[in-house]
Order: sequence, then C-alpha cells, then structure tokens
Amino acid sequence: MISTTQSFSVIIVNRDGKEFLKPCLQSLRDMDRNGFAAEITVVDNLSQDGSTELLYSQYPEVTVLRNDVNSYVGAINLGIERSKGDYIVLLNNDTIVEKNWLMGLYKVMEEDDRVGVVQSKIIFFDRETINSVGVEEVEDFYFRDKGFGEKDKGQYGNVAEIEYFTGGSAMIRRACLQEVGDFDEDFIMFFEDIDYSLRCRSKGWKILYSPFSVVLHKFHGSSSSELCDYLCTRNRFLCLAKHFPQNLSGSIRSSHFYRTGEHQFLCEALLGAIKKLIECRGIENATETINTLKQDVLSIYGPVKTYHFFSQAELLLGLRKMSIGIYDHAFHFPGGGQRYVAKMAETLQDKYDVTYIANKDVGIDQYKSWFNIDLSKCRLKVIKIPFYEKLDEYFINESMAMFEYNNPFDVISKESINYDVFINANMLSKVEPLSTLSLFICHFPDTKQGRFFYADRYDYLVSNGEYTASWIKKRWGMDPTHFLYPPVDMYNGKSSPSTKKKIILSAARFEVGGSKKQLEMIRAFTRLAEEYEDIRKEWKFIVAGGNFPENPYFKKVEGVVRSQPYNIELRPDVGYEELMTLYRDAAIFWHACGLGESDPHLVEHFGMTTVEAMQNYCVPVVIDGGGQKEIVEHGVSGYRFSTPEELQSYTMEVVLDPDKRKEIAARAYERSHRFNFDVFKRQVVKMFQDIENELAGSEYALKDADGYGDRCG
Repeated sequence: MISTTQSFSVIIVNRDGKEFLKPCLQSLRDMDRNGFAAEITVVDNLSQDGSTELLYSQYPEVTVLRNDVNSYVGAINLGIERSKGDYIVLLNNDTIVEKNWLMGLYKVMEEDDRVGVVQSKIIFFDRETINSVGVEEVEDFYFRDKGFGEKDKGQYGNVAEIEYFTGGSAMIRRACLQEVGDFDEDFIMFFEDIDYSLRCRSKGWKILYSPFSVVLHKFHGSSSSELCDYLCTRNRFLCLAKHFPQNLSGSIRSSHFYRTGEHQFLCEALLGAIKKLIECRGIENATETINTLKQDVLSIYGPVKTYHFFSQAELLLGLRKMSIGIYDHAFHFPGGGQRYVAKMAETLQDKYDVTYIANKDVGIDQYKSWFNIDLSKCRLKVIKIPFYEKLDEYFINESMAMFEYNNPFDVISKESINYDVFINANMLSKVEPLSTLSLFICHFPDTKQGRFFYADRYDYLVSNGEYTASWIKKRWGMDPTHFLYPPVDMYNGKSSPSTKKKIILSAARFEVGGSKKQLEMIRAFTRLAEEYEDIRKEWKFIVAGGNFPENPYFKKVEGVVRSQPYNIELRPDVGYEELMTLYRDAAIFWHACGLGESDPHLVEHFGMTTVEAMQNYCVPVVIDGGGQKEIVEHGVSGYRFSTPEELQSYTMEVVLDPDKRKEIAARAYERSHRFNFDVFKRQVVKMFQDIENELAGSEYALKDADGYGDRCG
C-alpha cells in the first residue's frame, strides 16, 4: 500500500491533443488511488484545437498551465516548477494508464533510496506489442526503445536497471530532481531524457524499469515522424557536445543529415553543438574539438561556406554584432531608391554593423542634406569598378557589361563574402552574392534574365509593392519573399480638411520624356476651366517638381502654360519647406504617370507623392495603374482614373461637394498611415530579427508540427 504521507504530481504536456486528452484523463480518474494524494497538471503548448476549453469545462480537478512558447522541455520544467509532489511523474498525452500504473512505479522506486527514475512498461494499443521497456544505444550515439516491436510474451517481467529512460511514462524522485537540476531546454523535444539519464547516473542515481506499471501508447499520436527524425538527429549533436565532445567530429558522417544530404540542417545542428560545447566546457577546453571540426566542415562545405560557418558561430556565441553590407551602385546621386534603402540603414545601424558599399566618391553625410537621413553610424567603403572607371561613366549601367568576357561586378561579389548579410539595394542583377545570407531589393525588374544574371541567387527578394511583384513574376519567374512599401513621412501638423484652399496640386519630376504627364494634366485642367466657371474663377492648378537646366520638356510645359489664360503655376525645383506648404494648402492631388502607356516601366511603380499628399488631407485623383491601386481605394480614400475624361469627372465630384471632399480627405489621411515610416520600421526590424535568428541557427518549423508530446518511438 502506498503511504498516504507521500504525494505525487502527474505532468502531461499537450499541444493540440484534444482527441487524446479525454481517454488519458479518464484512465487517470479510474486508476487505483488507495488514499494517496495525486495532483494532475496539463501544461499546454499554445494549443489551438480547444484543448484548454475542454480541460476547464470537463476536468475541474486538473491544473492547467499555459506555456508561452512551443517547447516540450520548457513545458516539463514549468510543470515541475509548479508541482508539489514528492514524486514527479511524466506522462504522454496520447496514453491510457492501467489501474496499477502509479502504484507499479512507486513500488519499484521505494526498493532503494538511490533510485532516481523508474520507467513504466509501455505497450501499444493492441496490448500485444511492446513500445518501450527502457532506452538503449544501437550504434554511434543513436538510440531506440528497448523491446520496440516485440510481442509481449512476458520476457520483460522482471524489474531491471536500465541506462536510459523515456519520458513517455516515468516517475522521478524529487530529491533526484533537486540534485540533477532542470531538463535542458536546448533539446526542445527528444534526447532530453537521454541527457537527463546521463546526468542522473553521473551523480550516482539509478534508473530502473518497472513491469508492474503498464501504460498503453498510441505511436506518434501527438507528434510527426518527420519532426522526430529532425530533432533526434539535431539533438544527438547537442548530447555529444555536452557529454562526449571527443566523439563529436567523428559522428558527422554517420548522422542522418549527412547521409541524406540535408547539409543545411547539418550546418545548423553543428552550430548549435559548438554553442553547447563552449557553454559546457569553456572556450579553452573546447578549442581542440573545434579545430578538429574545422577539417570536417571544410571537406563537406568548401572554403567559402566554412568561412561563413565559423562566422555564424561567432554570432551564435554573441562575440560580435551581425554585419550587413549594403551595395548601392547609385549611392552617389539622390533618388527614391536611395532614400528607401537609406531609411532601412538608418533603422538598422544602432543594432548591427552596417557598411555601405559605393562605386563613386561621395560622403555618407551627403544623405543628411539630401534626405535628412543620419547615417553617421554606418561605415562607407568605396570600391571602384575598373570597367566603368575606364569608360569614365558617372552612372553604372549594367547593360553595358552584357558582352564582357568577365563580369565587371565580380569585385563587388568578392566584397560580399565579408558580411553576414549582403543587401543589393538597387536592383543590379549582375552581382553574385557570396555572403552567408543575401537580400535583393527590387523596385522594378528593369533587366532581362541573361548573362551574369544573379538575382535568383539571393536568399530574400524584397519588392516595394504588389505591382512590382507581379512584374517580377512575369519577367523573372520569381516570387518575392517580402513586401516592403517605401516609407513616407510628410505629415504637416498644420494640415486639416477644413483649412484647405482651392488648389489642385501635382508633384512630380519634369522628366525629359514627359513620363509624369504634366502636359496631359495641364490640358485636363484647361478643359475644366473652360467648362466650369468655379474652376475658371476660383481654383488654381500648381505643377511642382524637380527640374534641371535646359530641360526641353520643361520648356515645352512653360510654353503651353503661357499660351492659356487660366490659373496655372509652375514650381520647378521646389524645396522641402515649400512642398510641405503646398501639401498643406492643396485640396486635391493629381498624379497621371502611366496615362496612355503600355510599357510597365513608364507606370508609377508605387507613388510616394500620392501618399505624401494623403498624409496632408489632399484628395488623391490618380491614375488607375501601377502602385496607385495599392494606395488609393477608389471612391473611399480618393479616385483612380483611366482617361483624362475620368480625371475631370472625379475631380468635379469633390469640387462641387465640399462636404464629400472633406470626408474623402479624412479617409485618405487615415489610409496614408499604412505607408508611413513607423510601419516600414516595424517591418524592417522584424525582417532582420528573423534573419538574425536564422544566422544564429534556425530551428525546425515546430509550429507546423502535428503535436507536441510524443516521447516514445
């Protein structure tokens, strides 16, 4: 009879195992108690199948703990931490215990006060086939359940000392737990019981098998075999690094990862093993093992990846910050693409080591005057490309290198190996990335796939919006990994729908080819002025934008404006403060880039000025094409037109109805928040946190596992 002075804590880990919990908990209700105290705790690992609701509604005697991460070992430790019993019993959620289960464990435990762990006899649901009567090593630090698959003929009918136990059903003495310590959460799931067995025996605790405690188990009921294979192979390296570091190098080629050619998983597992090795042994004692590993890694991965491997190890150990190299071949002149990536660099420079790579001489402080962006914590490295230096070309046009025997951009590729993350900031497709991880930012796929095309070699492909993404798919057959809209912050605190003047504003560069369609908009305004007296007498059209000396298109625009009598103003080379004033005063914003064009390159790929106007309560009336479709909700936060006639019609809707104009202006303002710097910054921080995690040794996608509690098999 079990003494009623003893107490027991049964701990079950659950992850989406609702279907198993009912029979398991019912069997615990039905087991022989004989007056002893037994608390039952279910630690839930972020279940989404209604498991916790079931527990609260139908099992009031069960204590439910919610784990905030999906970790089996973390859940076990949480359950132990909150437990009160003299004996802790670990149990799978996909089991049914027989009436003698707990008493059969305790009976064997009490035979010797140096018994730290007792494992049950675990059989399958057919009641004929053995699942586990302990765990044994089979070869080269791979383990299996002892007796697995054998017909139960009574051959394991005696109590026996075993080397290793499985956590599927095992009792642990509280005194043993206090001396040995917590389960090692680096194992996540699988092999943590092998590790614990080694630690128990190293401190003189015995591990026994009890034939008197019987539990039925559904094989892989709550975890997938794929997950099991991955974690067992990964955790084997952790266990070796922790207990048998002299065997770590020799175990590589016998690992399942190596045999199946899963070299990325192998790399991640070895990185984790190095971290565990140094944590457990210290850097001085780990040096010999690491030196031996170098030769193995070199023979498997080659020199470049070996360099990356040990660079990643430095990151994993926290010896340095993640290094980022940003290559922008157009770094030396201002543009939207430069501002886009500079805001990214500004966001990253406090946390990471960021280096800009440029091809022309320019100071990094220039970005302060161009964009009001402070990059003072970034380094600048100027690497001149001989091919373009000989041509004395100011602009780096990659198409000029199409027929060269050697790729002129190899000099940039060689530089990329020096960084954990290499960012190709401005769509130069002929740079092959040699960094550990790489990121290609595409504002539009201008080039065709051909000689020296390497855009498909990058780990991440970032698009500035869905329009660009659709053309990346059409032209390159590639899907972006991330969407990252340009950051726009032109809020003027003095703007409001009620203080607007009767101004229609266009803000766009006066391109030589006229792609921004200023002439077409001037003609549209002229037709409105001819037809509507209100427009003719009260409204003004201001056409603002960047210009350059002797621009033939601007001269043409000037001539048209001078030839008509209506209130149209040209504002070339408008400065920041003047533009902010225009946004503050304008009631309506026009943008027509792409009107009548079939070439996708001539359509506005995003539309930053549209967002700027919306951030200042302007009603946008913009082209129904390109990135404008992603910004403006037609009829809600503005209007999208396809013809000059529609431009005129939608404009008059809000000209003639001031209340409607105010309503749409307010909705445009709210809509604009989706594209501001705060949103951009959050996405950049998240993206690079994920990249940093991957570099530090990414984990198997545990969130996609079927369950999280199967410890046997």
